[in-house]
Amino acid sequence: ISIICARAYFVIFNFHQYKNNLMDIFNIRGGGIAIYGAIIGGVSTAYIYCRKKNIDFRKFFDVGAFGLLIGQIIGRWGNFVNVEAYGSETNLPWRMEIFSSELNKMVSVHPTFLYESLWNLIGFIGLLIYRNKKKFEGEIILMYIAWYGIGRSWIEQLRVDSLPYDAS
Repeated sequence: ISIICARAYFVIFNFHQYKNNLMDIFNIRGGGIAIYGAIIGGVSTAYIYCRKKNIDFRKFFDVGAFGLLIGQIIGRWGNFVNVEAYGSETNLPWRMEIFSSELNKMVSVHPTFLYESLWNLIGFIGLLIYRNKKKFEGEIILMYIAWYGIGRSWIEQLRVDSLPYDAS
């Protein structure tokens, strides 16, 4: 469900790329899945499952927050492999080099995939330490949402695009 929703989210917000060839919608090997869609699909499915099985969804989501973080820690490395979702140009020592076909040269950019992967690792460790001190069911998932949102809002400021590098 999450993969389908991740693709649907991407296609909905980038439909101009698919309107002339609708079969490309099904070509996920060509890239184009969005974490927001995956989370929406996964959370919706988990909530419905919990309601049907009479499971406290707050407890379920507290446990699920750890899985989300692990998935995001690992999943961001897909952006590295696909050379996408990188940041603006930089001269920092930890920059990464990518080839810009538009400029026909190598450029140094922020490795935003790494920033987000490390941010999520710190969040995972922090929540792991905090989990026994939580005051109510659902607190861990709320902390995850806040942590992820803060990190993502910072990292998005550094990103230029998820598509091929454009220096203009």
